Amino acid sequence: MESGDIVTLVGGLAVVLVIALISHPQYISDITVPVVPGPTVTPVLPTTVMPTQIPIETGMPTIEPTSEPVRPDDLPYQIFYSSQPFTYPRFKLPDNMVTFGASDLPLRTERSVPFAFISESRGGLTQKFSVPYPIWVINTTVIANRTPQYGNFKMVLCYADNGTIIKGDEVLNRGTSYRVVHTSNTDLYMIITTAYIDNFYISLETPRSYYNSFRP
Repeated sequence: MESGDIVTLVGGLAVVLVIALISHPQYISDITVPVVPGPTVTPVLPTTVMPTQIPIETGMPTIEPTSEPVRPDDLPYQIFYSSQPFTYPRFKLPDNMVTFGASDLPLRTERSVPFAFISESRGGLTQKFSVPYPIWVINTTVIANRTPQYGNFKMVLCYADNGTIIKGDEVLNRGTSYRVVHTSNTDLYMIITTAYIDNFYISLETPRSYYNSFRP
């Protein structure tokens, strides 16, 4: 076969193939092109960066919360003798001190807090004073080291307006005594006599719960 005939034959086949594809285009979609697998690529997600919060300067100092301070106990105040004892409605002790009986029992339910005191060696009438506590104690200590066998201490607590006796106490020789008082918020005074003692100390005290609740 001549080369010219071969070219003519190939050209004819090409024309027939083109006409067939045009007439039947589905033949193109049926042709599967092989896919060559490539390397696996992991997608990289964008990282969210949170903006840094910068505190705003307000110019106001930071105040730390503090607990309420506890009020300390007040120092006991001293009760002195009056310079005008004869102006009081009563200025003498009763003749019979036995009627007041023996010392009361000390208060043991809670600790007592002293709020006033009298420290002397001689007798007299005290200045007027008032106690805000519903319950309080007259705690008396008598010292008679030189002549203890002769020591004697007497005291009465009176209303200042009429001289009525509220409590009385007597310590023979030396020692201590307690008197529980239930009188408050009124003027009072004491009549005291001593004999053959070195000195005495009277502490006015009240239980802690009354001290915290009623002190001025």
